[in-house]
Amino acid sequence: MVPVDTIDYITASGPYAELHVGETTHVIRERMQTLEERLDPTAFMRIHRSTIVRLDEIDALLHNPGGDYAVRLKKGERLSVSRSRRDELEDRLGLNELD
Repeated sequence: MVPVDTIDYITASGPYAELHVGETTHVIRERMQTLEERLDPTAFMRIHRSTIVRLDEIDALLHNPGGDYAVRLKKGERLSVSRSRRDELEDRLGLNELD
């Protein structure tokens, strides 16, 4: 059992999901869609078909050459953001708010 509040991000690996908790990775047999549905949407967001991230672990949204985006987590990891999910991520991070 892995407490949800310790998960930094989750990545897909074939029929498995890898739960990244600090320096440790736990492998479980679960579909990403099932995990996405079970996680608190105010705390987690699917940023790519193969990645779910804890929003408060995001340090920066990066614009890569070629128009691709990624997030940098507080511990330094970089995770790709799909183009179709970028706008929602910006909204969730409060980057599209008008002053």
